Amino acid sequence: SSATMAVDFLMYGIVAAVVGGITLVGCGVFLIQMQHPEDNNAAWLPKLIVLLGLFLACGTMLLLPFDASMSQSCEEDPNCGVQGSLGLAWIICFISIAVFVFVLIPLAYFWYETDDDEGMCNRVCTTICWSTVNLFVFVTILVSLYLSIGYVELPVTVVQPYSELAGGNGTFFYPPDTPPPKFQTIARLPTYKAIQKIQTSMVIYILALLSFMGWLLTTIFGGMGFVALPMDMLGAWYNRPRPIDLKQFAEKKLELKKRCEELISVGKDTQGKFKGARGSMKVRRFTNKYKKMVLDLEEELQVLNLCYKKNEINPLIPWGNLFFGLLAGVLSISWGIQLILEVFLRGLVGPYLSDIFQSLTDIFPLFGVVAYGIFAFYLLAVVVKGSIKFAGRFFLISIHPLKVNGTMMNSFLFNTGILLICCVSCTQLCATAFRQYAHGSAISQLFVSQIQYLRGLNYFYSVDIPVFYSLLFMVAMVQLIWSVTCIFFCAKEQASTVQDAMAELRREQRNNM
Repeated sequence: SSATMAVDFLMYGIVAAVVGGITLVGCGVFLIQMQHPEDNNAAWLPKLIVLLGLFLACGTMLLLPFDASMSQSCEEDPNCGVQGSLGLAWIICFISIAVFVFVLIPLAYFWYETDDDEGMCNRVCTTICWSTVNLFVFVTILVSLYLSIGYVELPVTVVQPYSELAGGNGTFFYPPDTPPPKFQTIARLPTYKAIQKIQTSMVIYILALLSFMGWLLTTIFGGMGFVALPMDMLGAWYNRPRPIDLKQFAEKKLELKKRCEELISVGKDTQGKFKGARGSMKVRRFTNKYKKMVLDLEEELQVLNLCYKKNEINPLIPWGNLFFGLLAGVLSISWGIQLILEVFLRGLVGPYLSDIFQSLTDIFPLFGVVAYGIFAFYLLAVVVKGSIKFAGRFFLISIHPLKVNGTMMNSFLFNTGILLICCVSCTQLCATAFRQYAHGSAISQLFVSQIQYLRGLNYFYSVDIPVFYSLLFMVAMVQLIWSVTCIFFCAKEQASTVQDAMAELRREQRNNM
């Protein structure tokens, strides 16, 4: 009844307000705890954009359970207008993500990267110029693709001649995943398959381009992060700081001092020699590798100080790494099982997690949202972990690690941009992986009806050959094999590993000159 539906919507509204408030507070606490002391009482514009960007990414992921619950409540009421409102809410979220990724975050990033000693006019001009270039590249790619291949090729089943039955000149057709017509007269007519070409809107194409970009990053970063996140946390527990005496502390500190002096020497030798080739790939890889070694040196010095100052070692942190590492391993395995069941086996065995979410939602909507949110936020966490792992291994992009009380705003902005781009594809992944839980939702209809059949992208979103999901599993398996191999067969002494890295850095320095 309408009264029952009104009560349900009121309950969903209260739960949404509570979850939204908790999420916003959580994003603020995360920002405060992770920021570098140098950014205290400074960089307010980047902080505001990071806070709103994190909230937008989390809110977009959490919109799916509300969409599914409210859409399923309206299935028996044809006059319910919730579906259209939810579709509009999704479009607003995705357009906001595009504005953040291609306008606000680059603007704040380039502003933060400008030198404070420069004049205000120079800083503003530099920021606007680089931000405009970034936006121009995106708009050019978007418009070119939209004008050339910006239409949907929807496979349909055609029934002709419909005009003889209805007295008109039309043709009756229905898209895939739609039940055939039940009228006996029409059902007896011969049918054939065809492709209905429909021009899509610019808004939908922006969403499709964001989804495609997100999937490219999610398959690489997500695949690496599913393995790297639990294994690194377990490794942090295994290699936890242990007390050392003064002699050991002096020896280790002398070793770190020599490495520091050598890094400084390499930096001075290369300073000024790369000015004419700053944009080349070799120079970029060398710079990123140098930055990675500096970060590793800082981390080793911090661990060394903890080992010597026994009273400063917090015993809860290592065991917390063990607990959350095991939890992350369970979540990664559960995600793998869920994707195999829903994507590759197409629900032949059972919905698995979808039943759990639905049962918790039936008890109280907040329980289902929390259970789904754990898996959704874990998906975002593995993407960020994978991006850091990728940058630290291949050096194609600058590394931006997240550290407690040690994260600069440029790293915050970079990782927020990664989260926002990937949250579109992660939402699609959740809608597919939890198909039974999200059935009838507006976002599922949006992805299935248009984006899945866009020309040029339909090959990647094919149901018969799940390209992105297969690549995700391939990257995860490669990362798992690599990690296990390094544990059992590549265990070197720390000193020799550092010496090899320094020798390689020297060789790259000579090759780039």
